[in-house]
Amino acid sequence: MSDTTAAISLRPTTATSKWAGATCPKCSKGISAGDQAVLCPKCYIPHHAQCWRDGGNACANDQTPARILEPRGRAGAPAGEPAAAAPPVATPVPAAAAVTVPSTVSSVPVPFADEPLANPWLSARAIQGPPESELFRRNIMTIVSLLVFWAIAVFIATAFGVFH
Repeated sequence: MSDTTAAISLRPTTATSKWAGATCPKCSKGISAGDQAVLCPKCYIPHHAQCWRDGGNACANDQTPARILEPRGRAGAPAGEPAAAAPPVATPVPAAAAVTVPSTVSSVPVPFADEPLANPWLSARAIQGPPESELFRRNIMTIVSLLVFWAIAVFIATAFGVFH
């Protein structure tokens, strides 16, 4: 059975974050710099990450369910623990050396065993543009008709020697 709820990202709050200073609807406290926050995928109201979890992974405003995606470097790590250190930089390979890549190497990222794949299309909203108007269609036909009549008139005028 797959998880069909939306996935939202955990966001660190900085002094310049749009949601900094906003009030969390669950605990009624302000979201300040340094707090981990999530935004509801439906109403975009910010929540403290812990308040979101305490509320059953749902929005306190409209009960929209969504699970929090932990950053890849922090998967399985408790909150507050820093991400793993960056790998050391590899030394460049001389141009003359032949580099072989095993055929078993895949460029597709493999999810963690305990992390189900999120389907972004389940929470996507349909974008609907304005319908094409009948007036637009008639205007295009008028322009095309005028061009055809102009071309016929030029052809006839040229054929009868109007242009010397």
